[in-house]
Amino acid sequence: MFRRFLVFWMLPLVFLAAAPRPAGAAATARPACRVCGMYIDQNQRTAGELVLKDGTKLSTCGVACLLRVVQDKGGPDAFTSIQVRDWESGQLLDADQATYVIGSRIIPDMLPGLIAFKDQQAAKAFAEREGGKLLDFTQALNSISPMGMTMPTRITAAVLPPKGALGVGVSAMRMEMDDVVEGTSEIEPEDFVRRPGQMMGPKKMVVDSEMLMASYGLRDDLTAGLTATNFHKKMESYTTGGMAVQDTENNGPGDLGLTLRYNFWRDTYFSRFVTLLGGVTLPTGDFDRDLIASPSLQLGTGAFTFTGGLLSSFREGPFWLHTLASYTHKLENSDDYRFGDEFRLGGALHYTPTYNLMLGLELDGVWQAKDEYLDQDVGKTGGFRSTLSAVADWKFLTALGGNFTLRPSAGMALYEDLNHSTTGMVEGVQMGDGWFVSLGINFQRRVVAY
Repeated sequence: MFRRFLVFWMLPLVFLAAAPRPAGAAATARPACRVCGMYIDQNQRTAGELVLKDGTKLSTCGVACLLRVVQDKGGPDAFTSIQVRDWESGQLLDADQATYVIGSRIIPDMLPGLIAFKDQQAAKAFAEREGGKLLDFTQALNSISPMGMTMPTRITAAVLPPKGALGVGVSAMRMEMDDVVEGTSEIEPEDFVRRPGQMMGPKKMVVDSEMLMASYGLRDDLTAGLTATNFHKKMESYTTGGMAVQDTENNGPGDLGLTLRYNFWRDTYFSRFVTLLGGVTLPTGDFDRDLIASPSLQLGTGAFTFTGGLLSSFREGPFWLHTLASYTHKLENSDDYRFGDEFRLGGALHYTPTYNLMLGLELDGVWQAKDEYLDQDVGKTGGFRSTLSAVADWKFLTALGGNFTLRPSAGMALYEDLNHSTTGMVEGVQMGDGWFVSLGINFQRRVVAY
């Protein structure tokens, strides 16, 4: 699985990293922000400079990243010099002498778009014109989350990147389910298939997948996203009362997902967000008529699906709480099959001890209606499944005008109540009690400077 992941999905990042550079580039490397990797020469009205007590000099694209470095190093006492730039003149001044505006309509560098002014009256006039509140240095330092805006794995964040911010990611995942589930009861597959009259039943379900993700900030309050997935599905089933095992495989691309997130409310301190989620999937994944009796093996729905939802994100110190509520409606496809609609709830608690590290837990639950075939319910589909995940996000490299992050996660089924059906003595069931592991690499940079 990971070999396929590296070959097919790492190519965009490989080509990006291998782009030709002018002669002497190593000797004249373009100065970049210590935190986010944005180029300093694109941010001459906001770039900050710091000097540690050991003489080490650091540069940042703006105030937000500068304050994250200050927090990460233990506070202002770790530095002999902390300087920011006056928004109007671009001149450097001591950070503790500046007046800051937070929450304005202008986001020149990284969120939350803190802007420094040498003159308090100039800051006040700017806030009256562009919105926002005035802060002193201590207040500004307390307004920053160490990592900035965290990126959930299964729970979509209400926090949006600024206009012109591009994100590209690749990930690989393995999921396994190895128990038969009747309602809330879990049964070993070999015990299930030996029931009188059963003769056949599922043994194990394995799904390997590779995913390509992209997002772009159309505006400061509107972000578009794209998700493309390639699947490798395998179902092992018992036959002849458990005496033999049959394998069924299905490989190929899944449905293409497109999303829009619109942030219609946030507080001035960029610590509270409420966002609308809209999405559609295009039926690019194959729907195989020969697998109608095994809907979990299908690569796609064969029809469009539409999602609407509400997202929220709240920060308290180094902690972020993200919540999600969404509903997905699925249309009937040309083979007279319709996958059940889904209602999803979830939450994520993330801890950001430093600007380059996030640790968290995420919990989500999905209620799915029964599938329909020829306008009749498919008995062994739908129900409720909840998943608990452990996630991490490590920013391990700043390069190419942005930053690279490594995102591992692992999860397991926490609670399941799955539909099943009975025809005579034969039971139709679903697989459950599963787990998954995933590993992703993401690259983010702002391609359009203020």
